[in-house]
Order: sequence, then structure tokens, then C-alpha cells
Amino acid sequence: MDCQYVRERLSGHLDRQLAPAEEMAIEQHLSGCPACQAALEQQRLARQLMREQAAQYPMPPGLAAKIRASLPKEPVAAPSAPVWWRRPWLGLSAASLSGALVGAALTLTILPLRPVVNLLPDEVLTAHVRALLPGHLADVASTDQHTVKPWFAGRLDFSPPVYDLASAGFPLVGGRLDYLQHRRVAALVYRYKLHVINVYVWPVDPTAVQRQTRLSRQGYQLVAWNQEGMNFWAVSDLNGTDLGRFVSLLQEKQGGAKEP
Repeated sequence: MDCQYVRERLSGHLDRQLAPAEEMAIEQHLSGCPACQAALEQQRLARQLMREQAAQYPMPPGLAAKIRASLPKEPVAAPSAPVWWRRPWLGLSAASLSGALVGAALTLTILPLRPVVNLLPDEVLTAHVRALLPGHLADVASTDQHTVKPWFAGRLDFSPPVYDLASAGFPLVGGRLDYLQHRRVAALVYRYKLHVINVYVWPVDPTAVQRQTRLSRQGYQLVAWNQEGMNFWAVSDLNGTDLGRFVSLLQEKQGGAKEP
């Protein structure tokens, strides 16, 4: 069973719609294929995102009445005259037309109310989960920032800032290349006790306003900020307080003003 075959059936696997024999074969393949495990996790995250978005944007009050009012009114015919829409094959067409009108009204009314969804937090979380799979955490494993930083030379079109925070309890353990927003980025790996912290770094738009964002996704904490021309995303299963302390230390090292 190859990876392409498995990935085409991941949706059915998540919905438990596959035959028992095929389900067993896919489970066996997933147990030994990190790439397909990552693809499965991406599908899970995408489903979670869609559920969250659906919960955030319920139908606005009064929308149903508005749609009903926009539908054409059926004409009243004389009782003795045969009415064309009573013919079953034509009545079906009228019902289909009404359904199409309702669908069009919903599309035109609801879509403008939905903001553009920022998929970057879920990209970052997926990259973090993928990195936790065996053998994916670091391309260069070292606690020495003077080893990790030069490793990126020639592999990226920028030089990421690399600092060791071991004295504060957050030792550097390595780095790797990753891929976010259609480009290569630096991933710096730190630890706090048994917790892994991934910090993703890439150049920011020079006109971007400096800001900080904190998010929570499926038990993980994410903190994003930009500083001295770089985007930073830190993600971990650490609690928000400890991850916030780590971010503050990293910002101090970087030399920029800390966000409130």
C-alpha cells in the first residue's frame, strides 16, 4: 500500500467509512509512515478549523425572513382553470428553482459577512506537531548558538537570530528548515524541562506594524510577534505563563522593545 493510495483515503479513515480490511491496512501503513501521519494530522487540524469557523459565524438574526421575502410570490389562479404548477413534472422544476434561489440568497448574504480566515496559526501548529514525530525535530542538533546559526548560511536567504537561553532554563537544542507561507523558514528548537518549544523565524514586511498575538489551539500555546525585521512564532504545549516568560527573554536578547 503506497502513500498516494493512503492519502486519498484519509478522509474516509477519519470518518470511519472504510471497510474493516482496508481500515486495518491503512492503520498499519500509518504506524510506519511519518509523512502520512503528518498528512493525517493536517486533515484533523483543517476539520477543527472549519468547525471553529462554523461556530463563530452563525446565521445572522432575521436572515431567514429576509430570504423568504426575496422569493417570488406564487400567483393565485381561478379555481376552474387548470394550473400549470400542479402538474407533477413542472412542480418539481418550480421546487428546484426555489431551492436554487434560496442557495443563491444564502451565498450572497452570508459570504460578505465572513472575514478572510488567517490559516497561518494552523500552518505553524501543523509544523510543530510534525516536528515532534521521531527524527523530525532538528536538522542540526547542538546547544551551541555559534554552531546552529552558521548552519543556516546558504540554506536560507536571510540570517536568523539564534540565542541560547540555558541560563534561564530554556536551552537551545538545535535547528532545522521548515516551510510556511510558501517559503523556507528557520525553525529554532528549545526545551523547558520535558517540553519542546519551536520558534519559527522569517523576514517580515518592512512596513509591518510591530505587534504581538497570543493564541491557543488544541492544548498548544502560540505567541507571534515581529521584531527588528523578523517574524517570530513560538509554539509549545507549555502553559501560557512559562511560554510568555520564554518569549520575553528572547525579545530581550533580540534587543527590541517588549510588547505589553
